[in-house]
Amino acid sequence: MKLRIYILTIIGLLFSGLLKAQFPSTTQQGGSAFPTNGFPTGNQQDKDAKKATNSNGRIGLDDSTKVVYGPTSTRYFLEEDVVNNRKRLYNIDTIIDGIHNYNFVQRNKNLYQDLGNLGTAIRPVFYKAPEQIGTLLGYDAFTLYTFKPNQVRYYNTKSPFTNIIYVPGGGEQDLLQFELSRNIDSLWNVGLNVQRITANKTLVDQTSTGDNSSIGHWDFMVHSNYQTKNKKYSLLAYFNLSDHNSNDQGGVVLESGRDYQGMLALADNRPTLTVASTRDNSYNLHVYHEYVGYKAFQIFQTLDYQTRRVRFGDKGFSAAWQTGFYPYAFKKNLETPYRYAADTSITNNVVLDSLYNESKYSNFEAKTGIKGFYKGFNYRMHLRTRIFNYTNPLKSAYNISNKNENFLGLWLNQYFKDSTRVFGEVEFSTDLKNLRINGEFQGKWLNVGGSFISTPATLVQQRTYNNGFRWTGELDNVKTTNVYAYTNLKFKQLVLRPSADITKVSSYTYFDTLAYVQQSKKDIEIYRVGLGFDFRKGHFSTTNQIYYTTTGDEDNLMRIPKLFINSRVAFDLLYRKKLFIQTGLEFHYKSSYYADAYMPAIQQFHLQDKQLIEGYLQADAFADMRINRVRIFLKFAHVNKGLLGNGYYASPGFAGMGRVLAFGVHWLLFD
Repeated sequence: MKLRIYILTIIGLLFSGLLKAQFPSTTQQGGSAFPTNGFPTGNQQDKDAKKATNSNGRIGLDDSTKVVYGPTSTRYFLEEDVVNNRKRLYNIDTIIDGIHNYNFVQRNKNLYQDLGNLGTAIRPVFYKAPEQIGTLLGYDAFTLYTFKPNQVRYYNTKSPFTNIIYVPGGGEQDLLQFELSRNIDSLWNVGLNVQRITANKTLVDQTSTGDNSSIGHWDFMVHSNYQTKNKKYSLLAYFNLSDHNSNDQGGVVLESGRDYQGMLALADNRPTLTVASTRDNSYNLHVYHEYVGYKAFQIFQTLDYQTRRVRFGDKGFSAAWQTGFYPYAFKKNLETPYRYAADTSITNNVVLDSLYNESKYSNFEAKTGIKGFYKGFNYRMHLRTRIFNYTNPLKSAYNISNKNENFLGLWLNQYFKDSTRVFGEVEFSTDLKNLRINGEFQGKWLNVGGSFISTPATLVQQRTYNNGFRWTGELDNVKTTNVYAYTNLKFKQLVLRPSADITKVSSYTYFDTLAYVQQSKKDIEIYRVGLGFDFRKGHFSTTNQIYYTTTGDEDNLMRIPKLFINSRVAFDLLYRKKLFIQTGLEFHYKSSYYADAYMPAIQQFHLQDKQLIEGYLQADAFADMRINRVRIFLKFAHVNKGLLGNGYYASPGFAGMGRVLAFGVHWLLFD
């Protein structure tokens, strides 16, 4: 609580001093605050601030100058562009397309599965290979909600810049995102990001008067970038604190004489877990710096330090074990697991007081290398070193202390005069046990690529110890081979985006129907074809994406819906030359499949055969609006509830959000 008060106090002090200066002091007649998305725009409003050179050669910024700033005077860049020697600046996003998709599932094009509520455990719908080699922790159910290095926006602002997003999302869900950035001088910028997510429980009796909070998530990040006057040395850095709290419910209890579809009305439903909770908090320090001696020879280094603590507790372990939610309990002083039975001689001798799971993890990583470019050719070589510690306070024999992993990498990229591009990269561990290869050809009409990765199973897959889940042992490396192709074909107002994707997974590591870790001895093949098509004429537009997926999976270990569809139809309107409106309907459909269930005790999704997630077409109505520098949306989520059924399940035991009205504000402040 003290930490939250401290963070809010800092935000208040920063915001209160800047708020008055953020409003435009002057405007030009007929001018809009900023251009957007093909609508008519006003005159250019980008003027340089008054500058004064100080004694050390830096250029000071005079915030008192009465100048109108906007997205064209405030731009940002990403770390990956600096690493890859791409001089790219991005404009502040001012379009209204899709601003109503505040939910993390929908903002990621419905390619993720959550538990039906904002901020709940989440996983990809389609198989996703690891992004890097090396031994990772594996508690990833909430990492999508935290800041990542490739998402951090580094600014060079001519004026203080603030971005505020507030969404009382309906269904007792709230999202707040606050971003503040300003230059100390012309060479040094400092920024602050805060994110707050809250949501209430959905699987509760309507007469409940207790604590119905489900999700409480905080992210607090301070970032900075600096470049010397001669532009030889650059530094990017951020520190992020993330704290996720979840009161876990375990899904709805299937009452006698009722079925899952009949329980979608959420009347008299009971959750499986009533006193279970998760807390996942981490601290991350990330630093990237480089020295550019010559364009063809540069030195760079990335430093990362992370500490993380993942905890789960359930004082109602006994009741949930007896109903079968937890698969096993262990006899006192023995490693033998027992399933629930009426035999009291067993029940009285197993450890049933509570279930507690905890993992502590710290990791230091340093990547050091050389890079450069000449005309259209780029290269990069590096040495990456990881030192990590893993601690399970319940079982010291499972601990890992100061384990070291070393990797060598090479990245090559070639741009051609006709705008085609070829790049390839390889990284391998010095003991030759881990390997990652990636390459792609990007042409005018066709993009073709492929990748291969062989990496160890995660720590949670290798070793877990608590009252209900225990395992340890060596597992084979998980190997993933992927080839793909896609293209964009334009026919006047119509754009087609066909794609094809083939993936083979060897030694697939998964959690079975009892949520115990297993490893497949057979290869699994995944075949996916896709077709996207966009059409725009006048004020009407439609965007669509269809995927058809099939697997060569004899044991049915990888559950993926065969048909996946996203669709949107929209109309653009202009009211009194100032209010821009885009209104329409969005649809999403997945065919029936046995989606993975969620086990909160180990923060993992696992196989289940009890509940078929029925195919369901969900529709959302929206109206996205912009007037001057404020964007507003209204969203009527699940507007078709009751027309095609009582609703749908987002995950086994967790109903998707019902019909709710959501409202949100995006406010950009530039001076």
